[in-house]
Amino acid sequence: MEVIESHLDGPVDAVFTSDAYGEEMARRLGATWVQVDPGRASTPISGTVVRADVAGSWWALPSPVRAWFTKRVVVVGAEPTRTTTLADALGAHYGTTVVPQFGREWTERRPGGPTGPWHTTELDLVAREQAALEDVAAAAAPRPLLVCDTDAFATTLWHERHVGSPSPTVRAFADARPAPALYVLTGDETPTAPDRPRDGEQGRSWMQGRFREELGARGVPWVEVGGSDEERLVAAVAAVDEVVAAGWQLADPVV
Repeated sequence: MEVIESHLDGPVDAVFTSDAYGEEMARRLGATWVQVDPGRASTPISGTVVRADVAGSWWALPSPVRAWFTKRVVVVGAEPTRTTTLADALGAHYGTTVVPQFGREWTERRPGGPTGPWHTTELDLVAREQAALEDVAAAAAPRPLLVCDTDAFATTLWHERHVGSPSPTVRAFADARPAPALYVLTGDETPTAPDRPRDGEQGRSWMQGRFREELGARGVPWVEVGGSDEERLVAAVAAVDEVVAAGWQLADPVV
């Protein structure tokens, strides 16, 4: 009751439950008990059922609960290492949403154009907008798995690359974000297309090294995949399948 009352901002008029405990809870709160669907004959769902089969109970979960349960797989890598190609392939394989890169959209419409100098305020914006897209997608994902084509953490390294130094604000924002279930780093062995040099071989190699360093230090599961697009997908799927099979670390029910 102390926990429940600590979250209330005013008196309670009614308590709605299916189970009989609601009568005692309502009495303690000075409220009316309304029993809904006794025995769950109409809607066969409960906390116990959800805990036993989150994916099978997905239809019954409200958006904030879906967002919490959704496992996020983030594809990262230097440019160009075909991160988007792999992210899209993973999304198609698992039948789930792929969160696109806001930074790519911003690059095309930013005031300085694609080649103009970058500023910290821009990358603060990119990190925030990327996180917002991710959160909206997690709440509406068709299954408890979301594929993200970059994230706020990756933005911290792009700040180093484009501005020339780390950003305390971008880093603080990224560190405050929930850790994803898995990072997939795309290998840099693919040749740079002559008509799309983008970051250049030297810049690509430096970025790849920074990704390896930072991912190794974050304490979050990650895997590097290389080879053809098909080989990368097979390796990534194997890693994601392990994450999905691990389920969730849930506390025991209150009894």
